[in-house]
Amino acid sequence: MGAFDLVNSSQHPQRGVYREQYGLFAPRVGFAYRLTEKTVVRTGFGIFFIPADVQFTIGPYGNGVDYYSNVMIATVNSGVTPFNTLSDPYPGGFIAAPGRNPAYQRDLLGAAPRGPLGYEPYGYTEQWNFTLQHQFGQGIALEAGYVGLHGVHLPQGSYNLNQLPDQYLSLGSQLLQQVPNPMASYVLNGPLTQPTVQLQQLLRPFPQYTGTSAVAASLTNPGAFFGNSSYHALQVKAEKRFNSGGTLLASYTFSKIISNVETVTTWLDSATGTGGVQDFNNMKGEYGLSSFDSRQRFVLSYVYDLPFGKGQKFLSGASGLAGKLVSGWGVNGVTTFQPGFPLALTASPNSFIFGGGLRPNVVSGCNEEVSGSAQSKYLQWFNTSCFSFPAAYTYGSESRTDPQLRGPGIANYDLSVYKKTAIGERYTLEFRAEAFNLFNRVQFGTPNTTFSTASTSTFGQITTQLNQPRLIQVAMRLRF
Repeated sequence: MGAFDLVNSSQHPQRGVYREQYGLFAPRVGFAYRLTEKTVVRTGFGIFFIPADVQFTIGPYGNGVDYYSNVMIATVNSGVTPFNTLSDPYPGGFIAAPGRNPAYQRDLLGAAPRGPLGYEPYGYTEQWNFTLQHQFGQGIALEAGYVGLHGVHLPQGSYNLNQLPDQYLSLGSQLLQQVPNPMASYVLNGPLTQPTVQLQQLLRPFPQYTGTSAVAASLTNPGAFFGNSSYHALQVKAEKRFNSGGTLLASYTFSKIISNVETVTTWLDSATGTGGVQDFNNMKGEYGLSSFDSRQRFVLSYVYDLPFGKGQKFLSGASGLAGKLVSGWGVNGVTTFQPGFPLALTASPNSFIFGGGLRPNVVSGCNEEVSGSAQSKYLQWFNTSCFSFPAAYTYGSESRTDPQLRGPGIANYDLSVYKKTAIGERYTLEFRAEAFNLFNRVQFGTPNTTFSTASTSTFGQITTQLNQPRLIQVAMRLRF
């Protein structure tokens, strides 16, 4: 049990890491109907399969026979005394990646080998929408629509296939006791070469592998496709086009997304935090608000040529130097408002779960929110007294993301002022001054969401800033 199969072999006849999929049916249909001369209804539905190589472990380098991790045995008694030292970290030498050597199965014993599960369902999304568009007078158009998405068999970025089954947590401290290691004579590398091993290792689904490393693409990250998501949104867009030149566009989205998986590239999305799995043995308990649930978002963008100077409504008769100075001015910009993302709380140290990331307990009936502006509560963004550390060998009651708490939101203004000046018939001089974060507003970073027994003084505090201070840049260009 737990053997690794070679591709293009009797155990796995396919030449790829997955068996070929021939029944992937992806229908897409759209419909548009003009109710009146200025009103249109649009709707559509489609099934879209995710890329075959969306997980890094699917690539050739992720296969167990192509990659081998030589593990330094730092300690065999939970850090009480050192075992190997930095002066001689690998006294037995290095073991190379086994390749298709017949002995590859033995080489992988005792390690945390890479490799995806060979028979996984293919992930896909079902997407649909219904939109109503209407054109009013004065160059105004309005669009309102409902958009939905259902994700099926989505990949979990880090899945611990070798987590200790939950029923053994009741053994408590007995799990850390050293017992005879029946695998010592078979393993070539790593902690399982020792005559004794912790009891918890022998109770894992695959005790012959350590599988406890948090590094990507090991038994803790086999590329499992078991996730689901649900997204629903109201999207409204209003647009005004000016006869004199320019456009005003306002967009608003009210949405909700729930899931039991998150991004597969957590290291790229860590600025606002992502909700990790606590118990891989109970993925239904991980279903909740996604870390990327941006409930409301409003964006106002505009491009407008000011009505001054030659050919415009005001000062159209200006000529000479005065005409050059007042003509050709315009503004454009983008304004964005959005509340913060849900907060994902964790508890530390996580010494006794042998699975995912530990979360704190939530005090029943406690009001977690703290009122006031961001500037007034950045030292206590939420009520920290509503949380406590779980008892040893138990899981916390906090959900993957907290349904009440959100991080700081966005209120950003970008503005540009430009001027075009004709020089003769051939040349045009363009001037532009741009200001990003015009009002120098601070977008605070995510508060400290780690409940630590070592120190709770910074729990709930904000100590980072996500955006940049106001930036102004000026440019000039001659066109000919």
